[in-house]
Amino acid sequence: MQNRPWGLIVACAGTALLGLVFVVFAGVSVASGHGIFSLQIGLLLAAFGLLLIGSAIGVWQLRMWARGPLAAFNLMAGFGFGEYLKDQVWMLALVLLCVASVVGIVAPSTTRALQSRVKPADQPRPPGAPRTWLGRFVRTQKTP
Repeated sequence: MQNRPWGLIVACAGTALLGLVFVVFAGVSVASGHGIFSLQIGLLLAAFGLLLIGSAIGVWQLRMWARGPLAAFNLMAGFGFGEYLKDQVWMLALVLLCVASVVGIVAPSTTRALQSRVKPADQPRPPGAPRTWLGRFVRTQKTP
């Protein structure tokens, strides 16, 4: 197992926990008994929670593509929770969780860890190496 920087661990753990919170919110919404409206809101909350969990898994696997969704989803959730701070003081914990996740994902050590797996585009593929997904759609050798 590769050592992961603290920022990456905080971002992944915080985002996965936030995703679980949204899944719980979805269950509460569906169970509230307001008919189809509650079901629709519950499905939306569950989908957002699963997106959060998916982006946390992607970052944990050191996938650079997951960094943007993780930061964006945490920012959206943090601002959303922040709207209710005046009436629901307990949401401060969720806002702080979002802030910690965003700070963790933009930390320089996290950036270095994610970039360590990115290959430069100017290096050709070594002979016998697997082709990229784009290479499957583009001819690499001319046929007579």
